[in-house]
Amino acid sequence: MAIVTFWNGLEKENGQTLSIIAIANQMAIEHNYRILVVDACFHDKTIEKAFWKIKENKTIKQLNAGKIDVSSGAEGLVSAVASNKATPEIVTNYTRIVYKNRLDILLGLKTEIPEEHEKSLMLYKDLINAANKYYDFILVDLQKGFSKPSTKALLQQSNLIVYTMPPNLLNIDNYLELRETNELVGSNKVIPLLAKCDEESSYNVRNTSRYIREKGIISCIPYNVRFMEATNESRVSAFFTASKLSSSKNGENFFDEVEKACMAIINKLKALNTIQ
Repeated sequence: MAIVTFWNGLEKENGQTLSIIAIANQMAIEHNYRILVVDACFHDKTIEKAFWKIKENKTIKQLNAGKIDVSSGAEGLVSAVASNKATPEIVTNYTRIVYKNRLDILLGLKTEIPEEHEKSLMLYKDLINAANKYYDFILVDLQKGFSKPSTKALLQQSNLIVYTMPPNLLNIDNYLELRETNELVGSNKVIPLLAKCDEESSYNVRNTSRYIREKGIISCIPYNVRFMEATNESRVSAFFTASKLSSSKNGENFFDEVEKACMAIINKLKALNTIQ
């Protein structure tokens, strides 16, 4: 129904992946949508590590001489797309379930060769189109920067682009520059999101909103040490579900802001007539 891509124009750490993890969990728990998160970053296990403990069988890897098993995961789905066999039902066979009928994850390509990753990523446009017939929301964690042809193709395909930036002047100024010079970033389908934000920072959400000349207050994902620990310890889903059941006020601001970010995305898509 809607393709929402999280992206940043600089090839540096910016809190993008952590933001998509937080928003995907919140949407899955609090909103009646079926969501697929697509990991389209190169050689980054942040999403997988947030939900599952990674076990690497070094013996099997040595026996396979480092070759990737194309029968499962993103490689298998890319193979199906290349063979014109990708359907909405087949897409689900290659994803991993976080919350049944609510949140699925398509983990990233396993290749460590940039050229192979780019070649496969060029097929993601068809892959995402097939998945979009089955899921309400496709949330894409897209590789940073603007130099790859696949990046441009996936951004153009998106119904909404969430430009994710940390609270530092370099990233904020880069967003302003792209908004003025890049037709896509300057379009109506882009909204800014401040990641790892802190009210004590000079670049808090209010000051940043004024600096980039937004009419209202932009959305943010606050820095929260418990959330950070959960993503590093493969228990982010337990962190969200336990917090929803708890009467404690700890972290209340974090969840309030994540919910506001979810609603900003939903309301923007409604304004663009992408969803009802």
